[in-house]
Amino acid sequence: MRHLPWSTRSRAASRRTGSLMPALALALLAVLGGAALVVDRLALDTAKAELRTAAEAAALAAARELANDDRLRPDFDPVALQMKARFAAARIAVENFIATEPLTLSTESNGDVRCGRLLIDPETGETIFVEAEGKDEPTTVVVQARRTSDRDSAIPLPFRTLYAPTDADVVAVAEASINFGVIGLRPVDDLSIPTLPLAILAKSVGEQESSSEKSPAPHGSSSTFRSIKPRRPSVASWSRDIEQRRGLDRFGYDAATGEVTNASDGIPEITLRTAVRSGDSVANAFVLALTGDVTQDVLRRQICDGWSTDDLQPLGGELLFDRGPLTLAGLRGVNCNALVSPLRNVLGQCRVVFLYDREVGDTRASVASLHINRMVAGRVMSVRELSDCECEIVFQPAVMATRSAVTSSEEAEPGYEKNKYVANLRLTN
Repeated sequence: MRHLPWSTRSRAASRRTGSLMPALALALLAVLGGAALVVDRLALDTAKAELRTAAEAAALAAARELANDDRLRPDFDPVALQMKARFAAARIAVENFIATEPLTLSTESNGDVRCGRLLIDPETGETIFVEAEGKDEPTTVVVQARRTSDRDSAIPLPFRTLYAPTDADVVAVAEASINFGVIGLRPVDDLSIPTLPLAILAKSVGEQESSSEKSPAPHGSSSTFRSIKPRRPSVASWSRDIEQRRGLDRFGYDAATGEVTNASDGIPEITLRTAVRSGDSVANAFVLALTGDVTQDVLRRQICDGWSTDDLQPLGGELLFDRGPLTLAGLRGVNCNALVSPLRNVLGQCRVVFLYDREVGDTRASVASLHINRMVAGRVMSVRELSDCECEIVFQPAVMATRSAVTSSEEAEPGYEKNKYVANLRLTN
């Protein structure tokens, strides 16, 4: 067998290696290019997801702002409410980072946050968004979040300069709405519903205006005899003190700090006195129990946290008024140790409470059967102990939006009455 000299074999191997180098370089370049594409795609997909999340958070914040206590003031200005909603969206947006940079939204009236309503297009039957005009009360917010080159905020992609001259534009649109067609409450994600176990007298029958009744005049006389019904002292009620705005306005709520202030804010309050076993005629509030009687520890928890899914089991896990009023147990003579301290811990927090129009049972018994016909929302502004088993609570109405609110599918039916205090909050796109 003939063997080539070592030097000849070395030169041949070098020639073969040299011929492979361009191919290896091309292969390596292809691998690097593919990796660059993958990295850029991942960066772009991440930015899109982050932008979508930020847009949804901003839309929900703005829609929640539309459920504002301003709606209860006599000088309510829908235009000012829209401005508050736009600023709320901007505040939340800047807390969200897309590709390491915070999201900024234009708060101009024709900017990135638009307020309006959802309507049914009569021609197509589709739901469309219509911007609010003039004094229209908005219930929907559309947020258009942009990271684009015309704003000098396009998403930088690490390797895109290898195959394209520019960064990537990313846009996300989110829509959130509030719906006041609420018929009840249902826990979401096993979270407690935002309630206080409190029932307030809906309408007092104690106060009656002086009325006159004409009786037939004696024969030959043109005079008229009138009988005057005596006035009876009226118990504070939701209808009189809140709906008719006859309650005092001694407190205010600072939304920026979440604190109760000793200054009027244009929204009247109702002063509540919890029921005692003596059948006191001035009592206008009951502590509610879903299971008859409750321990003090359970009551404290329900005041601080609301009603949980387990608490609602006797009612099938939800509170619904679509089939008419509910009958719940109201407690008389509840020990103030279980009320005063936890109620002070939730001062200023917006919660759902309930209205009753009548009570059934012995007024000296510890439990009454209450006819609950509505739910409203508000804040405890002040609480003090009157005796071991009687409390005075100053309560102010409020407007709240919550995901746990259940809405009616028959909102457009004749005679349908919306709940102006509680709204459902959700993304609608």
